[in-house]
Amino acid sequence: MPILFKIILLILLIVFLFGFFFTEKYLQIQYRFFSWHYKLSGIDAKFKTKSPTTVKITSLIGIIFVLLIYFSALEDIEKKKLNTSTAEGQKTEVTETINLEDPDMKTVYDFLKKCETYYLATVENDQPRVRPFGTIDLFEDKLYIQTGKVKNVSKQMAKNPKVEICAFDGSSWIRIEATVVNDDRIEAKQHMLDNYPSLRQMYKADDNNTQVLYLKDATATFYSFGKEPKVVKF
Repeated sequence: MPILFKIILLILLIVFLFGFFFTEKYLQIQYRFFSWHYKLSGIDAKFKTKSPTTVKITSLIGIIFVLLIYFSALEDIEKKKLNTSTAEGQKTEVTETINLEDPDMKTVYDFLKKCETYYLATVENDQPRVRPFGTIDLFEDKLYIQTGKVKNVSKQMAKNPKVEICAFDGSSWIRIEATVVNDDRIEAKQHMLDNYPSLRQMYKADDNNTQVLYLKDATATFYSFGKEPKVVKF
């Protein structure tokens, strides 16, 4: 609930309640209910001739206190609903079942997407290099990854386009052997950025840095404990 709306509603409720509750009838009811308090406070005689200011002040404080509790409760309810929906969404994504019995390229994509993070290995001279990646995209029936041309990984793939990818979802894992092919088309870059909006803070489809590459001659092997590996080529 927007804060401005809360403030306006609070003012309207206070005005309404002030006009409704600060009537002589309400004060009489309040006086009878709290007569012991007023008598101990020494305002019994005053009340008979005029509504004491103390009664109005305490009533106003009570109203504000109740309204604050009310809005606080609303805030808690909204947060709980948001957390519940977020948790359910995360649970659905994490526990989504992927059929690995007859895998294809879409299965590979779904698996990497579910893992969120996978590891890409390249070669620099005679030294293997590996780092976490998080971008994977299906475009024109090809599986794409994304990086920046200024990064070492881009330079390594330019010299030696053979790569391996590995990911683990908690029970199964995948290894992909492939050759990467650079795709410098704006359409391919934009499709990747559209699927990962957070990348737009660092990359643009028409800049000189954004790079997307698709996997060619790929062999993906799914492994899981106690089961035969499943292989898909694309």
